[in-house]
Amino acid sequence: MEEMTATQFFNLLLHSGVDVGKASVQISDGTYGIPTQEYVLNTFPEFYKNKLAEMGLGNWETSWDCDEFAWQFYTMARWAHYATKKSMSEGLAVGVCYFRSGARAEDGTGGGHAINFAVIGAGVDRHIIFIEPQYAAKGKPCVIELSYHEKKSIWFMNL
Repeated sequence: MEEMTATQFFNLLLHSGVDVGKASVQISDGTYGIPTQEYVLNTFPEFYKNKLAEMGLGNWETSWDCDEFAWQFYTMARWAHYATKKSMSEGLAVGVCYFRSGARAEDGTGGGHAINFAVIGAGVDRHIIFIEPQYAAKGKPCVIELSYHEKKSIWFMNL
């Protein structure tokens, strides 16, 4: 598994369209393993969907909404990274972010929303993708594109 440093992540973030002057960016580790696109888009979402179903947590409810889905995705991805020992990096390049959505996943209206993001790729092809964990929980394709305004509205990112 390829790795990156916290500084490399921040530099990538500067070029991603996120307003880093506005967003509170929390970077908790010094090094991060970079998952493959296959893992982030197929292998892990299937695992996540099945584990949520086992725990009875696959459906949106007022008390189990976007932020619970996002933090559970984040926690389970980090647990899987630790359990499989794919790298010796301190963390995994999968995080949580909050932004103002044009249309939230649960009801189609706009407002605050929590999702995940991941760094994938190598060298000049390294980039950030955004993931809707509620889609992953239902077995749907989970990569989403944020609009220019949605990227600029991100107010919190945790890696």
